[in-house]
Amino acid sequence: MTKHIRQWRLDQFDEVGKLISEYNVIGIGNLENFPSALLHKLRKQLSDVTFKVTNRHVLKRILISQKHEDLANILPNYPIVILTNDNAFELYANIKKSKAKSKAKVGMVSPIDIIIPEGDTGLAPGPALSDLKKVGLKAQVKGATIYIAKDAVVTKEGEIISSDVVSTLSKLDIKPIELILDVSGIKEEGLIYGKDILNIDAEDIFNQFTIAFRSGVNLAVEMGYITNESIEPLIMSAELKAQALQKKVEEKKE
Repeated sequence: MTKHIRQWRLDQFDEVGKLISEYNVIGIGNLENFPSALLHKLRKQLSDVTFKVTNRHVLKRILISQKHEDLANILPNYPIVILTNDNAFELYANIKKSKAKSKAKVGMVSPIDIIIPEGDTGLAPGPALSDLKKVGLKAQVKGATIYIAKDAVVTKEGEIISSDVVSTLSKLDIKPIELILDVSGIKEEGLIYGKDILNIDAEDIFNQFTIAFRSGVNLAVEMGYITNESIEPLIMSAELKAQALQKKVEEKKE
């Protein structure tokens, strides 16, 4: 058995080591509490990205042997290697797009404020009414169903999710937990990017650049500073001023 395990580790060392050496961008993910079904979905959606699960100790040896000690230092207990030739930010953006909703579990630390919204629950009056009230909901009977009169936070971020809350969420078919592969870091061209840097809104950044560009052109026009972007509005402005001046001259002649 020991001999078999040793051979398996040697095979993994060679296989995963070869894979890592073939890609420009190396990411490390954390599979703890990440469902295998969602990993399968992620693999299908990101067909141009290679995901490889292997033993932590084997992976650490591989990374160190290939001069990636910095990645070896951030390995979680249940790592997955993420390999691509795209840039790190594009990779993380694609991983974010593959997120899914999941049910809350009893005893889980809530990563967010869990909110149950106002509205018709579709539940018939009866024991369900007292169950909803037990978790702090302003529930009342309206017609043939129970209605929640006001949005309510049933568990705050960082609190333990109780069995009563889980039961209520299940009754209402609410999946409040957003599942996304936890990325420990992505290395590109010698730099490791963490989630705090990778988690940017590309559309928001584009809008900021657009606003800055327009502000720069407007400033150049006001200053009379000629650039490729300001020359056309400067000519138009000069033409309008010339027309206005000509009109005033003609009015004085009259």
